[in-house]
Amino acid sequence: MTRQTAKTTKRSLGVIDTIQTQGGATLEELTDELEMSRSTVHLHLRTLLDEGYLTKEGAVYHIGLRFLNHGEYARSRKTSYTLAKQTVTELSNEIDEEVEFVVENDNRGILVYESFHPDSHFPSKERHISTAPSSAGIYYYLHCVATGKAILAALPDDRVEAILDDWGLPRQTTQTITDRNALLEELEQVRERGVAFADEEYVDGLREVGRCVRGPDGRVLGAVAIIGPKYRFTDDRYTTELPAILTEYVDDLEATIEDSYLEEFR
Repeated sequence: MTRQTAKTTKRSLGVIDTIQTQGGATLEELTDELEMSRSTVHLHLRTLLDEGYLTKEGAVYHIGLRFLNHGEYARSRKTSYTLAKQTVTELSNEIDEEVEFVVENDNRGILVYESFHPDSHFPSKERHISTAPSSAGIYYYLHCVATGKAILAALPDDRVEAILDDWGLPRQTTQTITDRNALLEELEQVRERGVAFADEEYVDGLREVGRCVRGPDGRVLGAVAIIGPKYRFTDDRYTTELPAILTEYVDDLEATIEDSYLEEFR
């Protein structure tokens, strides 16, 4: 049975997504792109503008700062996310590499917190027209990054299949796994190792090590990854040293999250 959805809401969200993807758009550009009548698009734009979700510069509409308020609330409302932020900062300071905390949303990964390494020369994951040091809020496919593989490996098989049915396995580099059976075999290895690797699978020259973060009830909260260039992530440092450090930090994070849950009942 198909779930009922509000068509008007979906259209407004489509307007928002198109404006963000294009880095701003005029009424005419949106009308052509969305294949809706000019009057319908204008009605959505006027409503979103009046509510502060859009801003207008000349004839061009842009995303409004009201979304910032919602985004900050979304990533700070959970104690586990705030604790993960501390882990990201502390781990990054110890190893002097970029560290990310990612959660699954809409069957993709969304970046919630990250460190920023000033020497990084790698393009951010689907940056969405942003040149700021932080890439928080960006989306990427789960199959081609270490955090994504760590999350997939912790999910039930039927959920993994649904995610792959939804988004497929888009190729990002020549190293990206695009065969479903090959990915499923890789996820089995992740379960055995406890950590996930992504070796130039999203960006050429970039290596990642990731580990899933679980709550006290075993539920997947997200994943933490250490990210850096191949010339620094070599041999035992990539396969042994960094995974061991990451595992230690994630274990500590999970213990701290469990303590925070228990505090509510003391």
